Amino acid sequence: MPIVTEIDASGDERMMVPDSKRGVLVVEGKVERLTGAGKFVVAPVREDLEVEVGNQVMIVVMDKLLPAVYLESFKERVTFPFPSNWSIIVKGNRYVEKCRVSYAGTQLSAMDPAGIARNELPLPRNGTLHFRIPEAVNLDNEAMVEVKDGDVSIDLEKFGSIALMPTIEGYPTVTVSGRFSPTNKTDAYPASIGFNNITTGQRYMAVITNGEYSVQLPNRESYQTTVSWISVPGNKSGTAQAGTLNLNAQDHAYTFDANW
Repeated sequence: MPIVTEIDASGDERMMVPDSKRGVLVVEGKVERLTGAGKFVVAPVREDLEVEVGNQVMIVVMDKLLPAVYLESFKERVTFPFPSNWSIIVKGNRYVEKCRVSYAGTQLSAMDPAGIARNELPLPRNGTLHFRIPEAVNLDNEAMVEVKDGDVSIDLEKFGSIALMPTIEGYPTVTVSGRFSPTNKTDAYPASIGFNNITTGQRYMAVITNGEYSVQLPNRESYQTTVSWISVPGNKSGTAQAGTLNLNAQDHAYTFDANW
C-alpha cells in the first residue's frame, strides 16, 4: 500500500494512502507507550476519528521516512587546526553512531568536545557537527559530499546543491590583553609585543606598560608572538619568542598572558 505526503485543505501536510479501498481510513497518531508484552498503545492526533478497538491498522513510523541527516554549507575563515574557509554542517534527524563526511573522496574532520580533530564522531539526534574542508582542497559545486554511519552511506549530495547557511560574524575583531611573566629578567624589561599572522604574514604590535598590554586582533586566526625587550640601565635590546596564539574567541575580549 503506497503512502504519500499531501497538503490537505487546511494547508497542513498529512500522510495519505491514494486510491485506497473503501473503508480504509488513514489515521494520524503517535505511540503513547509500549506494554510489557511488546504491544503498542497508539493515540490518534484528532479525537473525532471513527476508530474502534479491533480495527486493523498499519503503523508508519514517521521518523523512519525522513532523511537521517540534513546538510548545510557554511563559509567561515579559520586557521586552527588547519586553514579552512568552508565547512559542511551535519544536523542529525536521528542518532548516528559513527558520523563520517567526505568531500570529493577526501575525508573531512570535525572537532570533538576536547578540541581534537577527528574523522568519525557520534551525532546526537537534533545535534550538529561541523566538518571542515581544508583550504588546500579545490572547491567544485559538482563535487559529491557523502555522509556515512560507519561504512554505511546515509546521504549523498552535490556540494553546490547544499543550502548555504548565512554567515554571521559576531566578533570580527577581539581585544586581546594580558600581562607578562616574569615582568623583567635581571635588567631586561619587555617593551612591546608583536603578533604575526601565520597565514597572511600581517603584523600587529602593542606597547607594554607596567608589564601589561592590549591590542585589537582579527578573530579566528593564529599568531606567532614576539617580545621586544630593552635593558635598564644600558642600551641593549633584543627579541624573544612568546609562544603561539590560536585565537577563536566567543566574546569581545580574550586574555593571553605571554611567557618570554
